[in-house]
Amino acid sequence: MTGTLILVVCAALALLFFLLKVRGYGAPPVDESRLVEHLLSVDLDAFRNLVDPEEEQFLRAHLSPPEFRAIQRQRLRAAVDYIAGVSHNAALLLQLGQAARHSPDARVAKAGRHLVDDAVRLRLYSLVAASKLYARMAFPGTVLEPAGIVDHYQSMSNWAALLGRLQNPAKAALLSKAL
Repeated sequence: MTGTLILVVCAALALLFFLLKVRGYGAPPVDESRLVEHLLSVDLDAFRNLVDPEEEQFLRAHLSPPEFRAIQRQRLRAAVDYIAGVSHNAALLLQLGQAARHSPDARVAKAGRHLVDDAVRLRLYSLVAASKLYARMAFPGTVLEPAGIVDHYQSMSNWAALLGRLQNPAKAALLSKAL
């Protein structure tokens, strides 16, 4: 009975930790004027290539099993790094969206709400996708695709660019290029 209670409390604390992490709590506040400096560059085409099942099948067909496993682990680690960059950028843009939600300009507030929604969703997807990739590293035969990351990242980027244009048209191009 005590073991079960301890397990339930640990699970609840872990869930609370992940929810707070997803919502961006604990991240140091970023000055909006210097946001572009803190964003990480994410090559979505390279990420797509790393998780492409056809590319994996090609490598599997042309490499020996030990070589394939070693290369595939490296590819999956690189994909996890890309996901970490996406998650980092989502956390920064989450802060930007939270600040914009309280704007007196209705268009800015609406864009801020959408940005917050997309950033939170992307942080959750990032957590799930990274978990799937780690599972694939541990169990190479597993077929788990980190679907949705690229589409959600592009949606969040579009809302961030719109918010940037609404708030500061002169710096909006910098934000668009950084994402």
